[in-house]
Amino acid sequence: MPSLCSTDTGYTSLRSPGASAVIYGGMDAKGIAFEGVEQALAVPGVDLRLFGKPEAFKKRRMGVALARAGDIETARAHAKKAAALVKPVAG
Repeated sequence: MPSLCSTDTGYTSLRSPGASAVIYGGMDAKGIAFEGVEQALAVPGVDLRLFGKPEAFKKRRMGVALARAGDIETARAHAKKAAALVKPVAG
């Protein structure tokens, strides 16, 4: 009978270098919206995760920009650029 809690993780490999950058709330507000999403998604290899939290605080994580590229330096630069383009605004 196979174990349900196997220690075998299987085969893993790096598909491509990736990085992430946090999108902070930047303000204390309820019911925020995001500007710059379209511009951020235009950065090559970028995807966004916006968390949908009902209330923002200056240093609260409201989302993350994820980036894949040919090398880690490019992935980091793209993630940071995309995160900087997304601006939480009071809704």
